[in-house]
Amino acid sequence: MNHEMAKRLGTWFGLGEMKKAPGTFGTLGGIPIFLGLNFLKRFFPNEMLYNSFYFIFLMTFFALAVYVSDICEREIYKEKDPQKVVIDEVLGFLTTICLINPNGLKEIVLAIVLAFIIFRILDITKIGPIDRSQQFGSGVGVVLDDFVAGMIGNFILITIWSIII
Repeated sequence: MNHEMAKRLGTWFGLGEMKKAPGTFGTLGGIPIFLGLNFLKRFFPNEMLYNSFYFIFLMTFFALAVYVSDICEREIYKEKDPQKVVIDEVLGFLTTICLINPNGLKEIVLAIVLAFIIFRILDITKIGPIDRSQQFGSGVGVVLDDFVAGMIGNFILITIWSIII
């Protein structure tokens, strides 16, 4: 992968280059992907098959994020966990909202808002295992903390979702 493509993906097409709150803007970059994935749900015969597809997509995106983050960290920005790299926030948001499967505009908006808030709180505070997961080297360390925050966020969101929906 050339540096230009790695930089575009790493900054999620420039969202990471925002002067203030690049992580927040990067998280917003996950919303169109989620909407696209949610649209594709109608082409699957059942929810289990769609969830399997989403999981495979998420693992592929995880691998891409690690690869891109590693290039950005070592070759482009030459610093540990550069703030401009936000592909990991996109992954974290998509992980947080995984398995929710909202139906209708109200549920979709509610799921996005809740997932966004939960993920940002966990990403900013980096409690417990989220902080420890940053100790891995290269792109894995850049991505893993957001993925762990997304997994914890997913548990929280599923719990809230099961109560309110």
